[in-house]
Amino acid sequence: MIKKIIIGLFFLINLAIIICFWWLGSNSAPLLISLGRLAGLLAAYLVLWQLLLIGRIKFLEQTFGLDRLAVIHHLNGFCALLFIILHPLFLSWGYGARRGINALTQFFSFFNWESLPAAFLGTAIFLVVVIISVGMIQKKFKYETWYFIHLSLYLAIIWAFGHQQEVGRDLQNVIFAGYWNVLYFFFVAALIYYRLLLPLYHFYFQRFTIYKIVPENGGAVSIYIAGRNLKAYPVLAGQFFIVRFLNRLAWQAHPFSLSCTPNCDYLRLTVKPLGDFTTNLAEKIKVGDMIILDGPHGVFTKKRLHTNKVALLAGGIGITPLRSLAEDLSREGRDVVLLYANRQESDIILKDELANLEKVRLVNILSQDPNFAGEKGHIDEEKITRLIPDYLERDFYICGPSAMRAGVVKALKKLGVNRRQVHFEKFSF
Repeated sequence: MIKKIIIGLFFLINLAIIICFWWLGSNSAPLLISLGRLAGLLAAYLVLWQLLLIGRIKFLEQTFGLDRLAVIHHLNGFCALLFIILHPLFLSWGYGARRGINALTQFFSFFNWESLPAAFLGTAIFLVVVIISVGMIQKKFKYETWYFIHLSLYLAIIWAFGHQQEVGRDLQNVIFAGYWNVLYFFFVAALIYYRLLLPLYHFYFQRFTIYKIVPENGGAVSIYIAGRNLKAYPVLAGQFFIVRFLNRLAWQAHPFSLSCTPNCDYLRLTVKPLGDFTTNLAEKIKVGDMIILDGPHGVFTKKRLHTNKVALLAGGIGITPLRSLAEDLSREGRDVVLLYANRQESDIILKDELANLEKVRLVNILSQDPNFAGEKGHIDEEKITRLIPDYLERDFYICGPSAMRAGVVKALKKLGVNRRQVHFEKFSF
């Protein structure tokens, strides 16, 4: 709670400073022009926060969790877009009224201003990014396409900064200009540190390298990663990495969860073919390839526990973080139940490992395998109450396809499980 208050105060204090300087510099300007300048300042401020929200900043991530941070990121993006659009609209009306021309004519005349064409192009980029981030549209894009389009935002931010320096009336105030530059430096420096420098630092000191590749059920593959002094590497069961293989795949980075408890000898990622990047992954990498691991990320760990009993509910490749959690929690002597849902028995990933986990009660549930002698169907209210009769006394960790996750969360809510005891993270882009 204290961390949230600190972050909220940081946001509000800077917002108040920006509005204060705007107010002091807008006394003699027409209302619409003043509002246009304010919209521009607020747009830039919120876009800077977008950098922080996607910057994988540990303080933010551990405070809100990835799911809430993603929601904040989306809402903040739409608010930034609103001010980006209002900025030229108010200025077009304001300057047009002062010059005695209509707003549309004034709008097109802005293209003759220095740095304005680049600013408009930056606005167009931001608009495109917001549009493709809408759920129904986003699903039509491959991860790689979505990722590289988002990278263009950095160019848009550079153009916007140049535009502010060239024509921003509020930045004519030396004190405000100094504050504004420091603000930009802080946000950009935080992004560079967490997104670039920290992963490179760990890569340099740990020297992550593939030392074994093992095929698994369902077409999945386990990648064993060796490194120096892994004992000192700060990673917990349940977390994930943004992985970049330093070979012909180096231009792409993808999120993968740990599939076993961290140890001194290796880290392990288990990957299922779900797209162009992961299809035939074992043929695209080889033993000896070096890897940059950006992370660890996520709060899907034992730190969120409220009870001593745990129920792990997995679907498909969602077993990977739960496999590492199951081992970690059982070693601590906690009461662990694992329900694992798949279509067929051949789809059960890490089957033998799961069956051999000590002190973990495993129940496989198959939906499309008539020859299976065990539980059939899906993880639902009936199975939760029957297979986990003390469900109200447990923490639930859920990982799997979005439909499965949503259905299970809904079922737990209907069963009266405390919301604080239900944990999940969305591992989608």
